[in-house]
Amino acid sequence: IMNMVVPPTRSRISKGECSAVLAFVAMAQKNMDLTTENLATHKDDLPIPHLPGLETIDFGDPDGGAHSMFCASTSKKGHPINVPSSISDPWRNSTYKGNGYPPPPSYLASPPITSGESSAGDHTEAPRLEVQQWFLNFDTIRISFAPEKEGIFLFKHTNYIVESKNRQTTVIRRYSDFWWMLEVLTKRFPFRTLPNLPPKRLGVPDEAFLERRLRGLTRFMNALMRHPVLRNDPLVVSFLTEPVELATWRKNVAISTEDEFTTRLPISDNLSKQVPSDLDQQLEIVKKRLPSSIDYCRGMVHVMDRVQKRTEATAADFMRYSLALNALADCEKQCHLADCGTCGRLSQGYGKIGTHMGQASNVLEEQSKATQRGMVEELKRHRDLSISFMELLQRRDRSREGGLIESLQRRIKANEEKLAVVKTNASNAVAAAAAAREAGTEASNDFDVYDSQLERLTGILATDRAELATQEQRTVLMQHTLWMEMTYFHKNLALIAPMYQGFVVGQSKASQGLTDVWQSLSPVVHDLPTEA
Repeated sequence: IMNMVVPPTRSRISKGECSAVLAFVAMAQKNMDLTTENLATHKDDLPIPHLPGLETIDFGDPDGGAHSMFCASTSKKGHPINVPSSISDPWRNSTYKGNGYPPPPSYLASPPITSGESSAGDHTEAPRLEVQQWFLNFDTIRISFAPEKEGIFLFKHTNYIVESKNRQTTVIRRYSDFWWMLEVLTKRFPFRTLPNLPPKRLGVPDEAFLERRLRGLTRFMNALMRHPVLRNDPLVVSFLTEPVELATWRKNVAISTEDEFTTRLPISDNLSKQVPSDLDQQLEIVKKRLPSSIDYCRGMVHVMDRVQKRTEATAADFMRYSLALNALADCEKQCHLADCGTCGRLSQGYGKIGTHMGQASNVLEEQSKATQRGMVEELKRHRDLSISFMELLQRRDRSREGGLIESLQRRIKANEEKLAVVKTNASNAVAAAAAAREAGTEASNDFDVYDSQLERLTGILATDRAELATQEQRTVLMQHTLWMEMTYFHKNLALIAPMYQGFVVGQSKASQGLTDVWQSLSPVVHDLPTEA
């Protein structure tokens, strides 16, 4: 019922949508057909839903008029209805303990909040709305082949026309331009879900390989457009809008490869409080199941690809049969018997059957294309997203192997111990010098040595402590980024439902189309002459 009323990618529900959901619940409890037409038909006499825990709600119109279910927004006491949060966001991460939805990475959209500034808005309506905007109004990229290849002999390369729907721009790019952009993004965003490019190939690629690469590049660019952070990166924007060749543009522009954490320091003290305390456990759970999920996705892609190719081959066979039958009809128009009318009728029947075979071929060909554009590409998109998230977790594990924070802590502790020893030795030297002066003997001249050691160790400790504070803040930023990426990955699961919905609609449309073709052909074949 929720998916009938609210798109799966939405994370909130309006008052009117809540009323429609309640109406459908009431209809389901009365075994009524759950269709919008039926809802409109019974809008004046809808049943009252039975909702355990919300029995005090008055579903009648306060004015006593019609459309009672669409006015169900107040209780008997006039207070607003509290819709359970599980209804308002069926895709919410149940392990999140905060108030409402996970707040977005505010440090990406605004300057860092200093410790003296207020951060009361971190858990309020604005972050919820920003998370809700993640999957709305993102750009759609279309990529096609440029007319001619450039280069000579084995070193010819293919140019691609990259069109941005929202920006209304068209640029020409090479495969190496995509590769270079991904390398820079990997350095800038080491802990983001970066999409993968289709593989390289040496020598002269065939047409099938180029078609697969074209679809892979399209998925790559649209994955960037879906990501709430990567799609706004200046490099990505320039890639889509700069009219000149990217190689020429790169020579005139200084490209920064600093990671996002370096440019976002210092951070707010409240940022660490936004990250769930069990984030590492959640990531480990996802990490354990990802390899199996990816294997299953690969198998599903392979099977659906074969289904699509079989449909395409069936369409081609129907068209071949249609052409052969039409040719046969032309060949057998004239019978060797002058007074034979049967052969002429049979020849006309051949032509009509061939025409319907061609129509069936067209239906199957469109079904094949729809399956390729929809189900196959969406399965590959989900597979690629899972692979990208698994690679993100692998980069996170590798970043922990160095143990820089632990190394700094050990070095600081060792230097503090050395500093304490030097201070003790310096104090002893001062006491020895005082005793020597009282005894009238010559005092030791070690003060300068101790002063230089104290100055050196104090400087090293100050540098290491500053570096430790920086690394600890980077760790907080990394954890916050990983949390947001996991939230983004989790929210993407909502896109699976529209994939299957579109597939079912396409299959139903194709089946209906074939049924119409065969039904219209039925009178023709039954009218063919059956007597010798």
